[in-house]
Amino acid sequence: MSIERGEAEGKACPVCRGTAIAKVHELQSPYIESLFYTIYKCSDCGHRYAGGPISQEILDQVYGAAFHSTSQQRAAGPGSSISINARQRVRWLTENGLRGKLLDVGSGRGYFVKAASSAFEAQGIDYSKNATEYGRELGICLSSGDFLEADYAPGYFDVLTFWDVLASMTNVHETIRKSVQLLRQGGHAIFTLPMGDSLACRIAGPRWPLWIPPVNLHYFSKNSVNALLNKHGFEVVRMVYLAKRVSANFLLLKLARSFGLKRLEAPLAGASFSWAIPVNLGDILTVMARKV
Repeated sequence: MSIERGEAEGKACPVCRGTAIAKVHELQSPYIESLFYTIYKCSDCGHRYAGGPISQEILDQVYGAAFHSTSQQRAAGPGSSISINARQRVRWLTENGLRGKLLDVGSGRGYFVKAASSAFEAQGIDYSKNATEYGRELGICLSSGDFLEADYAPGYFDVLTFWDVLASMTNVHETIRKSVQLLRQGGHAIFTLPMGDSLACRIAGPRWPLWIPPVNLHYFSKNSVNALLNKHGFEVVRMVYLAKRVSANFLLLKLARSFGLKRLEAPLAGASFSWAIPVNLGDILTVMARKV
């Protein structure tokens, strides 16, 4: 599992395959200090992406038990960030008229699947076996494994959700092709995407909190989003920046990482102040696309 060699070296854009590529930043992974990545930008579609090491061992290390144990990933009651986000997302989907069979890709511990079960026939899949084992205690249907290798019936689902997930995929084209196969005609796919062309990204530069390879490998522009989805038979229905709840200590942890204050990371990760703070910097785009 890796970004294709040409893409990793900055020779071709992983979305439009353009070759007008420039280096933007050199970054150290916030998850594994020995890993370094180069951020490239495609002048043709505006897509930005991380070139660097990806392996099964790296992913297993990053997506271990600790990844889903932060205050942002753990639900400590209905007032926790992840619980509020789950309910708000379900409300947004239903307000936009979506119903039926739903698959949440990258479901983590399953809090969104649990919330979505009130309005959908919902299930989830996540790369982390540890997360899905925990999530099954919620009494929901979760599977562990690689979405691209999962054996679902073609045309079975009405809705696929990728909350903060598509940017993590090593091959975005394969992911979108698989999504088209699994959706019925007229079905919808939902994505939340880090936007490399956002004002927040441009102002923050190399300190932008969403530069987090190998968790985020892709940083989209509106041009690259449309190019990717249209190529595989999707029509973009909505693009909107929605507020998201973030726990206070996770927010401070992200700021500490952005400014290289590594001594503060451990104390902040274990801090008890987990108030759910609404955040909307206009750098995470929610996209609704319909299979045509």
